Amino acid sequence: MARVSMRIGTVALWALTATLATGTPAARAGKPGDAGFLSLRMPVGARESAMGGAGVATPSGAAAVWWNPARLALTEGGTDLLLQHQRLYGLFSKESACLAHRAAGGVIGVQFLGLYSDEIDRYEEDTVGVPQGTFKPYDLAFGVSYARQVADRLAVGATVKVLYEKIDLYSDTGFAADLFISHQAVIEGLVLGASVTNLGGQLNLNAEPFDLPTAVRLGAAYDPAYPLLRGKVTLAGDIFMPNDGNAKAHVGAEYRVLPEFALRVGSRINYDNQGLTAGLGLRKGTVEVGYAFEESKVSGFDDLHKFSLELHY
Repeated sequence: MARVSMRIGTVALWALTATLATGTPAARAGKPGDAGFLSLRMPVGARESAMGGAGVATPSGAAAVWWNPARLALTEGGTDLLLQHQRLYGLFSKESACLAHRAAGGVIGVQFLGLYSDEIDRYEEDTVGVPQGTFKPYDLAFGVSYARQVADRLAVGATVKVLYEKIDLYSDTGFAADLFISHQAVIEGLVLGASVTNLGGQLNLNAEPFDLPTAVRLGAAYDPAYPLLRGKVTLAGDIFMPNDGNAKAHVGAEYRVLPEFALRVGSRINYDNQGLTAGLGLRKGTVEVGYAFEESKVSGFDDLHKFSLELHY
């Protein structure tokens, strides 16, 4: 039987996730040395996405399990659940779920991330141009997090993840770890955060090993203490340093028109194909709904829309 070519599936899955997650042109996705499993970089949380993807120092609720669970260890609260859906370029569905629970000893978090493709035509190497059925590539990740306060204004956290990727006949399983830190500065309203994400060994599909998308993120968030702005404004910025590209910046702001209604805006800097972001959040009691718009600068690709549902207990 002729060997089934992975080319179509690999290009479709990795090139588009590279476009979404790293801001590099899709043509770079297959070069030796580039990271794979780039769906791990796709942010969770409509609030942080609407604020330009500046989230390592700002996260609240269950989205912090993905961004920085150490931040929750310095805040009050109980249990938070986030469910998120995003449709990507008419081909992929990105589904995410995060659960965070604050207990006396710290914060426990659980996350599930899934990227699913629609059906893609399969081509055999000796039958050029004639599809031989279809297949559906997908990525899955399941993680468990723990964070706790270790000093008066300092908290640390870690996440361990199990990874699984399948493209047509080929699949592999791996593990990754994330490390986090959050610090409330002496300056009132200033929070600093940092993370190192997706540390782990290579995965291998059809004798094609690739690195995980490791990255370092440094960020700050500031809630002005001035009477007119107190409790209403958050300003945030991140520096993002991936292992497969140049450093990038994320900046954003949130204005809480009412305690139950927030407007958000942001930008992603030094990206070839990502730009402005915007969104809003509505909360009624324990239920919060978020929306994020993400500009796409890639010709032929639509802008992105993200929706999240959060429950706070």
